[in-house]
Amino acid sequence: MNGKRNSPIGLIIYILAALFLFYEMALQVSPSVMTFDLMKDLKLDAKSLGIMSACYFYSYTLMQIPAGLLFDRFGPRILLTCATLVIAAGGLFFGLTTTAYFAAVGRFLMGIGSAFAFIGVLTVAARWFSAKYFAFLVGVAQFLAAMGAMGGELPLAGAVNVHGWRWTINALAIGGIFLAVVIALIVRDRPTDLHEDHLSSNFSIGKSLKEIFLKGQTYPIAMYAFCGWAPVAVFAALWGVPYLMRRYSITNTHAALIVAMIWVGIAVAAPLLGWFSDKLKKRCLLLRAASALGLVASLTMLYVPTLPLWINYLLMFLFGVASAGQILSFALVKDINRPSVTSTAIGFNNMANVAGGAIFQPLVGFMLDKGWDGQSINGVPVYSIKDYHLALFVVPLCFLIGLIMSTFFIKETHCKPVYDPYQDTLT
Repeated sequence: MNGKRNSPIGLIIYILAALFLFYEMALQVSPSVMTFDLMKDLKLDAKSLGIMSACYFYSYTLMQIPAGLLFDRFGPRILLTCATLVIAAGGLFFGLTTTAYFAAVGRFLMGIGSAFAFIGVLTVAARWFSAKYFAFLVGVAQFLAAMGAMGGELPLAGAVNVHGWRWTINALAIGGIFLAVVIALIVRDRPTDLHEDHLSSNFSIGKSLKEIFLKGQTYPIAMYAFCGWAPVAVFAALWGVPYLMRRYSITNTHAALIVAMIWVGIAVAAPLLGWFSDKLKKRCLLLRAASALGLVASLTMLYVPTLPLWINYLLMFLFGVASAGQILSFALVKDINRPSVTSTAIGFNNMANVAGGAIFQPLVGFMLDKGWDGQSINGVPVYSIKDYHLALFVVPLCFLIGLIMSTFFIKETHCKPVYDPYQDTLT
């Protein structure tokens, strides 16, 4: 099956790559709705749970640049197929284990496979569609990722309550095997009108990395990506559900429903921000607006006393809208890099994007344990609201740093790519 760019075949391939992203996001956030089950069955405290969950982000972060280099050298078909199988294997490892150590190994394997998901979608978008659609397609990919994450919280919370966390994770792992088969049968590496010489770099790996790392804008953009997604990794992917359960004395299903509004906000805002950015021919204005919104929403959600439960639905939605701003960092990366290193540059940016989970998930757990007064229920530690408020201060702090980066350090590109591979001209 072959086709040209902007063709229906390219759309099908893009959808399959995005479904892989949907799938890995569900597994990424799944510990958030089974925190107490995991702590009880595997005998974990908050620090250990944070480290175990963050093993996903450790491998995901470390694999971003290698994954980008592999996509620049090889095609999406073999890489996405193998990555899906690795995630499924990690899911089975996690679901069948009886020890925290092997649960961490399972999360580590999931992270390795998941490292290829977002880069894969963006690589397919860059190869199969014109540059003018790129920011919008990144937004659509983020929409599907958010839907996957929401599926990893709200429906999974119900599945965990009915079937248990092990059955739920193992069912997801088996589903991944079927997805890998479909990807192998349908996905193709490039359209017929995009020649291989546009994709293969003439540089060595070292020179390709040097080209990216010597760009001064690489680092403030990466810092924005880090600060845009770290709050999601901390709150939506792990600590938000137990925090709401403790503050408002509600069930995990109810708390997961509220936290799911973060993913709704991301899903709604991401494609709109991509489209609006292309229409305005501006990136930085929207980056600043997103960070400011996240700062206000997170400070209100965490630190306004006697906050009614219902208003958290709105605040979580605005939290998600703000976090969706980080998708524009990937459009900036594409704007400033040549196509021969685009996947590698995206990989570096995505490494920064997910590093927040690797750093802050265990840090929040460590801070909770430091303030713990010894109270527990059925052997599971119970943390005070004061402890949560202190530990979760990293959430508004990240939005504040993102606002500083986008205001003073990131330069506007006006949505103009430095190089168009279809015209062979520098712009």
